[in-house]
Amino acid sequence: MEKRRVLYILMIIAILVGIFMVWKKDFNFDTLYANHKRVEISIKSGYELKDIKQFAKETIKEKTVVRPSTLFETSVVVEAKNISDDEISNLLAKINEKYNTDYEIKDLKKSSILDEMEIESISEKSDEEIATLISQIKEKYGYEYTREELEDTSLPVKEADIPKTNVFDLLKGFITPMAISGVIVAIYFGIRYKKLFEKAWIIKPVKLIFELVLNQLFILSVIAIARIPVSYYIPSLLITIWLLQLLSETFKSELELRKLETKKEK
Repeated sequence: MEKRRVLYILMIIAILVGIFMVWKKDFNFDTLYANHKRVEISIKSGYELKDIKQFAKETIKEKTVVRPSTLFETSVVVEAKNISDDEISNLLAKINEKYNTDYEIKDLKKSSILDEMEIESISEKSDEEIATLISQIKEKYGYEYTREELEDTSLPVKEADIPKTNVFDLLKGFITPMAISGVIVAIYFGIRYKKLFEKAWIIKPVKLIFELVLNQLFILSVIAIARIPVSYYIPSLLITIWLLQLLSETFKSELELRKLETKKEK
């Protein structure tokens, strides 16, 4: 009993440290779950994904995730926690060289520039207004466009800032079934093992729920303290440990009950 109390205290301390770590630094989210930048390139067809992965590795400092973005794989997405304009330019240059394309960083910037300048329609503007706009863009942003490029609504290269995934959002689909399963097993414990725990039969189910929740919080705290990347595996890990703990506690109590019944029969 004393060892268990010490273990509880150590786990609670770890949980408090984990809460402090999350408050100060948040979890260490993996690339696709953190605040990150996404660059989508329409390469049509005929490209090799391994080539794009290699180009991304050579040009982008951060860890990258490269994958097709459409059903027919006509576009490829490159994602990293941070991608600078220079890194994008170098990536596009390698793709141009390999696949004889003509992507430029200004293709990516055009949409955001026009939005920032509150330009809704290029086709309705006069030649003089277009010339003025081209001059303003060159002076302010350093990119030079032709009228045809500004009128072209296609976006061969796009970028987007993707917000991080909240841990609660990652787990919320699993919290309810885990809670329901815990309550059901706790009720089962109270009924099934009433003889075994005698006057403490109410305390045992409450203790079971306490230990289940404590273990889950402890695991999340270890992940936060050790800066283990938070990714898709977290829900599966927590559910597996939750179920194993339920099975383990049920198995141990069943063995104890059988020993007690055997002892009474003798």
